[in-house]
Amino acid sequence: MKRTLPIIAVLMFAASSFAQGPNGVTPLGARGLETDKYAVVDSALYKFSYRLTCIVDTEKVEKVENRLVLLIGKDASKMFNLYPPHPELESGVAKPDESRGLGGTEVFKDFRRRKMAVTTRVFMPKDVFLYEEELPRQSWTITDDTRQIYGYSCQKATSRYLGRDYEAWYTLEIPIPNGPWKLGGLPGMILEANDVQRHYVFDCIGIEKLKDKVPIVKYDWHYVRTTREEVNRLIKRMCDDMDAYLSSIIQPQNHKPVYSPRPYNPLEKE
Repeated sequence: MKRTLPIIAVLMFAASSFAQGPNGVTPLGARGLETDKYAVVDSALYKFSYRLTCIVDTEKVEKVENRLVLLIGKDASKMFNLYPPHPELESGVAKPDESRGLGGTEVFKDFRRRKMAVTTRVFMPKDVFLYEEELPRQSWTITDDTRQIYGYSCQKATSRYLGRDYEAWYTLEIPIPNGPWKLGGLPGMILEANDVQRHYVFDCIGIEKLKDKVPIVKYDWHYVRTTREEVNRLIKRMCDDMDAYLSSIIQPQNHKPVYSPRPYNPLEKE
């Protein structure tokens, strides 16, 4: 059944949410996105914190930042945006998410099944998009370059992935083949990574080996199963013509155009 909302309510939501970015999202804890019901998929042994700096408008060189957390257990890991409340972290008051970059995205990696699941919250919430793929097998070229990052000896590797050329710095001192976002597959933990244009830069800003069990959870939300390609097409469509996107959902009468095209510089270019 198609969902409809009063046009006034939709436009009020648009003013507050879409202004945050091309895939504006409501905060966790809002109705339909409650965080008190969830399934525990693993217990985290490590917690890595990253700062993602991304250029959302290449002409104006407009930058935004996401604070990301990566929890890694024996069988699974989860990356998510650092906005409370989260069962994994201390509770707090929900804030509107900075949706640009990876603000509305969670990445689950299932080591046993060799699968990766990605959830994405986009404009007009309540439905959360979910797609599943094989765990990425990135082809890395390891170089002789070394440097210290966050107190760890790291080595440089390069790879091309989803349309961008990446540089990554990993450490053998933490022999976990994981990293921020979808990156991984090296013989050690990736502490820093960026595409060569430096449009997307992941910097490690915290490392904790956890003494107490911290749950890695999947929320009990309404998920719409789809594909990575479909989600990316939807976000591009929202950037190109938000008014057409709104019209396709709510079918407003006598609706005058409100939005101009938004800059589109996606992390995934393929």
